[in-house]
Amino acid sequence: MDIRDLKVKILGIVATPIKNGNTQFIVNEALRMAEAEGPVETEVIHLEDYQIGYCTGCEGCLRKVHKVQQEVGCDIIPVPIKEYNCTIKDDMEVLHRKLLECDGLILGAPVYIATIPAQLKTFLDRCRTFVHDYRLRGKVAQALTVAFYRNAGEDTALAAMNITLLGLGFTIVGYGGSTVSTREGLGILVRGKRIAVTEDQLGMMLIRTVGSQVAQYALRLKAGTRALKEAGIELREKAMYAVPGSKK
Repeated sequence: MDIRDLKVKILGIVATPIKNGNTQFIVNEALRMAEAEGPVETEVIHLEDYQIGYCTGCEGCLRKVHKVQQEVGCDIIPVPIKEYNCTIKDDMEVLHRKLLECDGLILGAPVYIATIPAQLKTFLDRCRTFVHDYRLRGKVAQALTVAFYRNAGEDTALAAMNITLLGLGFTIVGYGGSTVSTREGLGILVRGKRIAVTEDQLGMMLIRTVGSQVAQYALRLKAGTRALKEAGIELREKAMYAVPGSKK
C-alpha cells in the first residue's frame, strides 16, 4: 500500500466528572494540534458519559488469557483474543474497543489530591486484560493534567498515568503536559472565566506539544511497521512470562 494512503487515529479521553471544563479543553486542544500534523483522525470521549463498574479482582480476564495461551502457545504476541475480555458487562466493552481501534492515545485528567481521580483509576483497573494479552502493543500515548495550584501534584498525577499506560502496553512518547486553572497557579480564580487554563501560556504550550508528538510518533510507527512488512522483515515480540503447561 502506498505510504501516501497512511492514516492514524488518535483517541482523546477526558477523565473527570466535570463536563466542558479545563480538562476537556486541554484534551481538545491537544487533539487539534494532532490533526494539524497530517493524515490524522481524532475522537474525544468523556468517561462521565459511560457506566463503568469497579474491577472486582475476579481474575476472569487473566484466566481467559491463560486459556488461549495454552491453546496457541505463550509465544504468540498479541494473544489472539477477539471478544471483550471482562466478566463485568457494562460500557467498558465500548471503551475497550475504542482503545483497540486507535493508533495513539491522549489521556487527560485533573489532579485530585496529588494523583488521578477515582473515576480514571476505575477505568484503568478495568483494562487489566491488556497487561496480559499485549493487544495494545504498538500504540503510542501521552498524558495531560490540570491542577489548581502550581507544583501541587502535577508530576505525580502524570507519573500515575504514565506508569499505568506503560503497563497496558502503550509506548510513552513524552512525559506529558500539565497546566494550572488559577491565576499564576496561586489558587486565585480568574473571575468570569470558566476555562482558565488559557491564562497559563507555558502550560498550554506543553499541552499543544503533546498533541503534535503523539500524532507524529503514531505516524512514524505505523509507516515504519508497514515499511518493514513490505520489505519482508518480521520483528517478533516476546512475551514477558510463560504460563506453566502452555505450548512452547
